[in-house]
Order: sequence, then C-alpha cells, then structure tokens
Amino acid sequence: MGAWENCTYFKHFTPGEDAEIFEYKTQKEYNISAAAISIFSLAFMILGTLCLITSCTGKGGKGRDYLLKPAGMFYAFAGLCAFISVEVMRQSVKRMIESEDTIWIEYSYAWSFACACSAFVLLFLSGLALLLLSMPQMPRNPWETCMDAEPEQME
Repeated sequence: MGAWENCTYFKHFTPGEDAEIFEYKTQKEYNISAAAISIFSLAFMILGTLCLITSCTGKGGKGRDYLLKPAGMFYAFAGLCAFISVEVMRQSVKRMIESEDTIWIEYSYAWSFACACSAFVLLFLSGLALLLLSMPQMPRNPWETCMDAEPEQME
C-alpha cells in the first residue's frame, strides 16, 4: 500500500536529505472528541434555524420575541462548540508536531482553519445579536421601573 492511500503517512522533507516517509498519527481520542463536538454544533445550528424560521413565519409579535431568545442561545452555543472543536484539533496537531518523532521546519494553517474560525465568530456574534434583539425594551427614563412603564398596546 502506498503512502498516498493511507492518511496516517506524512512525507517529511529535511534540507539536503532525501524524503523520509514515517507513520505518525494524531491521537484518535482528540479526533473523535472534536467530531462529536462538531456534531453538537451542527445540531445547535439546526435548532437555532428552526426557531428563527418559526419566529419569522409566526403570527403576532410576542411569539416572535419568545422564539428569538432560544434561537440566539442555540447560535451562541453552536459558535462555542465550533471554537472548542477547532481548538481540540489544533492541540492534536500541535502535539503531533512537537513530538520527538517529527522535525518540522515550518507549518501553517490551511483555509479550512480560517473558515472554521470565521464560522465561530459569525455564529457567536449572531447569537448575541439575536439575544440583544429579543431583550425587553429599557424604560425611557433611568428612574422608571418596569412596573411604572406604560403597558404595551395589545391588538
């Protein structure tokens, strides 16, 4: 079986020497944990989208506000899960690079790492924005309490 058929083989180049093929694996427990956390992130995204769609298609303003809160929480949780998953995978690769079996001259992150980081930022910020939109209105005057505020008009 050739090195290109198995993902656990890496081609290692050192200056002035021939290419050396060695077998080194990232820790399987890290990979499984990161995949499970990513699935949780995907589930939170789906739940947040369902809440958002339901709030946009629902009748009445009160139901809309009610469903924006869980949608915001689900998106924020999805962003946190994406961040944790990326960090677990980054630590796994970092551990592989820092092992004594490998000598890396330089390494860099690929475009998929940037996509995962931007997904974390977008999910987390959209979750916070939805939470802020669904918060009750503040009283007009700083000394006015919720009990003193004028009641909202019901249709």
